[in-house]
This record gives sequence, C-alpha cells and structure tokens, in this order.
Amino acid sequence: MKFRTSIFLLISIITSCAKPSLSFQTAINKADSCYMAQDYTRANYYYKLAFAANDAAPQDYHYSNAASVASMAGDEQTAFLRLDQLISTNKEWYSSNFATNPDYKHLHNFPQWQIFRDTVEARQERIERNYDKALIAHLQAIHERDQKPRHDFLFAYKTNSNERTIDSLVHEMQRADSMNLIEIQDILQIYGFPSKAIVGTNNSVIWLVIQHSDVEYQKTFYPMLRKAAEQGEISWDNIALLEDRINMFEGRPQKYGSQVVEDSAGERVIYTLLNRDSVDIWRSAVGLNPLDEYAKQMNAKW
Repeated sequence: MKFRTSIFLLISIITSCAKPSLSFQTAINKADSCYMAQDYTRANYYYKLAFAANDAAPQDYHYSNAASVASMAGDEQTAFLRLDQLISTNKEWYSSNFATNPDYKHLHNFPQWQIFRDTVEARQERIERNYDKALIAHLQAIHERDQKPRHDFLFAYKTNSNERTIDSLVHEMQRADSMNLIEIQDILQIYGFPSKAIVGTNNSVIWLVIQHSDVEYQKTFYPMLRKAAEQGEISWDNIALLEDRINMFEGRPQKYGSQVVEDSAGERVIYTLLNRDSVDIWRSAVGLNPLDEYAKQMNAKW
C-alpha cells in the first residue's frame, strides 16, 4: 500500500511540474496580459513557452518584447538570447531608442550590451543616412501623444479606477486625436504620404491617427492608405482594421473581427461579423491571428 501511494504521489508531482502545452499565440497573449499587470516574471515564463511551442512563428516584435520582459524580470541570459535571435533573424532590424530604452536598463552592466548597442547603432546610421530626421521626430511625437492616454486609459480600466479618472482620460484622448489629425493633414499637404525611404516605418503613424479619427476622415483617407499598402509602405493589417472600423461606424458587419463593443449587459463582444466561417481565412491573409485567440486577448465573446 505504501509503495502504491508513493507511485501515485510521484506521478502527481511529475504532472504538476510538467509545462502546460500552449499554442504560440495563446502563450503570447498570456505573456502580454502579465506584462500589462507588470508581472514580468510570469510574462517571461509565458514568452519562453511561446518560443518553445510547436507552432512558434515569432516576428520581430515578439523577440523585442520578449527581450524587454526578460530584462525587467532580471533574466539577462534570456534577454540577450532574444536580442541575438532578433538581430540575427532580421539583418535590417534596429530601433532608434535601443540604447535609451528603459526596459533594457538592467542589461547595461553586462559586456554583451555594448556589442548589441554598437551593432544596432551601426545599422541605424547606415539605413537612416538619407532620412528626414525632423519629420521622423515630428511623427514620433504624434505617436507618443496618441498612445500615452490610451495606455493610461487601458490601465485605469483594467484596475477598476474611478469613473472620474476614466472620463478624464477619455477627454485627454479626444484632445490628442484632434490635435494629431490637424498635424497629420499638414504633413500630408507638404509631403504627400511619406515613404519608408525618408521616414522608415514611422509612416504608419499616419494610419494610426486616421484610424482614431471620425469616420468621414477615415473614408476620405482610405484610398490613400490602401495605395500605400499596395506599394508596401504600410502593412495590410492596417487596412483591415480601418475597413472594419468604417463598416462598424456605418452600421455594416465587419469582415476581419477587429472591432470590440459592449453589449447591453456591459460585456465586451466582437462586433457583428460578415461571415463567421470565413473570418479566420480573411484574417490570416492580412497577417492577423485567429479570431478565437484575438477574442481571448481582448477579453471579448463572439
């Protein structure tokens, strides 16, 4: 009897210690949720599961995010591994704020850091030799103004902040959106749609501001943005999200399932779909993850 009990205990221990089997995107979603909760140790754990998944298909931002999380979790070995994978996988990758990114502050005390820093800065100098630095700085300032109140709002919403705080952040977003739209229209009047040749991927800020504008502006600038996608200047998932938002604002079903609303009970739900059976095919074609995984990430039903 004692022997049998010991066997069962051993099996229980082994089972409890085994790593759960998660898909790449599911593990990424859990890592992102832990990051938002500032639980960097668990976020690092889920990123490791994601990279070890059988269906792992990491992109640049996955490596970058995983390196940031590992650094903030004090796991410098994994942080340097992810940075090495990022730089080795994409020979053109660099980040303009790599050296000053506070997420990597913990890595500065290690000799490997200087090697990565020199590599990234050399790439930046080579690629940005003919960039319009003033325009890039302007676009980055607009991006920061767009994103900061939204991050603050999301944090306040998830932490059940009081209604007054949330309302204040909503008004801040509206003020920022109005100012950003004016500045983006000025840029378009002077430069047309700024190409990657002069601003790199900072041109996606144009789409971001229009995505957060009123539907009439979205419809006005949609042809320009679609042409930019056709020319490889911005990604097709940008266009998919814009199409969904226009359709939702005008009372039509959405094609890609990107828009989330609250129902009469106050629960988050995926806005009406054009075709449930085809939505994942359409999402995959523009580089979006399956809707079921997206819905879980957004804590929404569908």
